[in-house]
Amino acid sequence: MMPLDNLQELSEERLCSRCRGRLFASVGHGLSNMERGRHVEYALEAFGYTVARVPEKECPICRGIFCELQAYSNEIVRRLDMYQYKSFLIGTTVSRDILNMEKSMQIKYGGMGESLKKEINREIGKLLGSASGKEFDKSDPDIMVKIDTTYMNIDLQIKSIYIYGVYRKLRRDIPQTRWIKYSQIKDTVESVIGEEAMSMADGTNYFLHGAGREDVDVRMLGNGREFIIEVANPKVRSIDLENLKERINSKNKGVEVDNLSFATKDDVVRIKDERYVKKYRAILESVNGDPIDTEHLQKAIEQLNGKVIYQRTPLRVSASRSDLIRHREIKGIYLDDEDLPSIIVEAEAGTYIKELVSGDDGRTTPNLSDLVGQKIRIRELDVIEIER
Repeated sequence: MMPLDNLQELSEERLCSRCRGRLFASVGHGLSNMERGRHVEYALEAFGYTVARVPEKECPICRGIFCELQAYSNEIVRRLDMYQYKSFLIGTTVSRDILNMEKSMQIKYGGMGESLKKEINREIGKLLGSASGKEFDKSDPDIMVKIDTTYMNIDLQIKSIYIYGVYRKLRRDIPQTRWIKYSQIKDTVESVIGEEAMSMADGTNYFLHGAGREDVDVRMLGNGREFIIEVANPKVRSIDLENLKERINSKNKGVEVDNLSFATKDDVVRIKDERYVKKYRAILESVNGDPIDTEHLQKAIEQLNGKVIYQRTPLRVSASRSDLIRHREIKGIYLDDEDLPSIIVEAEAGTYIKELVSGDDGRTTPNLSDLVGQKIRIRELDVIEIER
């Protein structure tokens, strides 16, 4: 409760009726702050006080912002007309000086009010919802409207759309994502998928989030790798995913997609955390060009089958990854084609298969080269199945 000796001070506050009412926003239900303020002013006058009312545009707290709300709403509706969306949220920036003044005043009169920002957000939300027919959503809106009342500025933050799928990479000369390292390479898995998705959604950029990655010279075959393509600032949200699939696959750029569906930002975290066992097919060759002793190779394979190996971060990626020692289980390994020769390897997620074969100058132990007694490397490597 506000002490009675504060009534004189309250009556002398040079405030508009709305801001005086907002000091007591938690008192009385079903009233707007404007109505609440007028009731407070009538009560003060009934006690014999002279109320220092001022017009809204002269109020030191709101400074007439509520007189501009319809104009703000009209401009927002006009700006949003180019976007497809179902929900929105309003966020407001107000001068810190005003907020501090308001906070001090609310504490002075009992701490029963609400913030100027909250009322602005609510009132513009009502106007915008009525004009657009869209829903006000606090949790996950399609569009966030940010209003800076100091500079009379409106900024739109458009929620990305996320599309889940699996891809197969049928070429050995394209990386998964648009790395600066591969800036001379035009096509990537990311660009083949992302350019079509961005075009259909009329967005401004795209980002591929993969459930792991394969090297630029490794094909991704079999049941494919999970991915989510994120399209930033989309104007169209309900794109035809079957049409998107056909557009990507018909480009014939060595990337095929399937099982497309709309996803969420949470799904990005989920697929990045997946730790699936992967099956590889590797064609081997000796470093010096001599034939590989297949009898020794078979014995070496048997020694690795079901074993845990120790892998220090490979030299080829050491510039971009932490120098760690990882323990990885070789779930299964067997000779696939003795003439090539080639092997099939089933390994825990995160296993470096090339280094399993080469040894990487001792950074992977045990390794196939040491067990065979011959320097061996992979000539061609394919991911042939991801066990999910």
